[in-house]
Amino acid sequence: MKNSTFSICFFIKKSKLLKNGKAPLFMRITINGSRWETSTKVGVDTDKWDSQKEKARGSDKNSYLVNDTIDNARYRVQKIKLKTEQDDKQLTLGNIKYGFTDRQRVERTIMKLFDEHNKNCVRKIGIQMAKATYERYLTCRKHFKDFLCFEYKVYDLPVCDINKDVYEKFELFLRTEKKCANNTTIKYIRNFNKIVRIAIENGWITSSPYKEVGFKLEEIDKAYLSKTELDTISEKKITLPRLDLIRDIFTFCCYSGLAFSDVKELSGDNIVIGIDSHNWISKHRKKTNVISKIPLLTVAEKLIEKYKNNPLCIIKGVLFPVPSNQKMNAYLKEIADICGIKKNLTTHTARRTFATTVMLHNGVNMEAVSKMLGHTSLYMTRKYAKVDELYISQETRGIEEKLKEVAS
Repeated sequence: MKNSTFSICFFIKKSKLLKNGKAPLFMRITINGSRWETSTKVGVDTDKWDSQKEKARGSDKNSYLVNDTIDNARYRVQKIKLKTEQDDKQLTLGNIKYGFTDRQRVERTIMKLFDEHNKNCVRKIGIQMAKATYERYLTCRKHFKDFLCFEYKVYDLPVCDINKDVYEKFELFLRTEKKCANNTTIKYIRNFNKIVRIAIENGWITSSPYKEVGFKLEEIDKAYLSKTELDTISEKKITLPRLDLIRDIFTFCCYSGLAFSDVKELSGDNIVIGIDSHNWISKHRKKTNVISKIPLLTVAEKLIEKYKNNPLCIIKGVLFPVPSNQKMNAYLKEIADICGIKKNLTTHTARRTFATTVMLHNGVNMEAVSKMLGHTSLYMTRKYAKVDELYISQETRGIEEKLKEVAS
């Protein structure tokens, strides 16, 4: 097959300035001496255009937009060219033009990608994905749709229009209009970026601006109970049945390390005889499907015994009549007030208390704690099990005596 000469370049037309004073940016493709020119739909400040490098100079938003558009267009043309050659077809302006301006490209929108992704997530619930993760993607989709209406007065956006400016404006919208805290904002941005990565993997855009924007999570020192605080809650005389139940479930989680979603579906089948001939909890975590194997401590065993004849437990086949997470957290605030504890108690506080106060402070190493929590990495465990002053004191208590022995 006859070889084709091929070139692609980008240029501006200073003689046809746009209403905003910028020069329109064009792409020109030349094959065997024949040319095809098309507008890129963006404008360039004439004093920032580098005709030799075919790039916009500067670090302003418009320059980023221009250069992203150039990179994206060049990538798409090269991909069409490569596909044509792989199919052993003659490279012509016609197939380049058809591939670049095809109708399907216009139909590739971010909201359609969101819907397709979320639809696939439904099939993964309970297998590769927790229901809470799926619900977070649904919320992210809603927020992004609201953002498009608010910022651009549209209900959808072509995938090829996603750039750094969209990320930055979406971040501002989440912080100001949705009143999201920093870490919540960043998590939604990451959810959104997952959708953008799908477009990248399909070759519809070249790269994600996520790294350029530089969003970062803030390190939050989340609460856990000290031994004294844990004893205060577990031993407090509580006469209200609803609060007594919540206190018992919370205490059980403090001595077992189970997350709310796991204790809610904990059944007698999850209690097994362990390697030491004692009772253990053996359960796949609902969130990750990773198995947790946890020795059942005496405190936890007594609480299971307390509710073995509870009517709701018998009907549902579970060990505890656990209410909703919202009720649990609301009642835990009442319990904290009753016990004089100033920390913000949530169901997750119990899991952190188990890792730090019950396990780490009693000499259990980080690797064992990680296995019991059902984590896949020690990095995650270190966020739960805090190496605090008490742990350091326990670990270094005998150093002085050992140093004296060495000196003598």
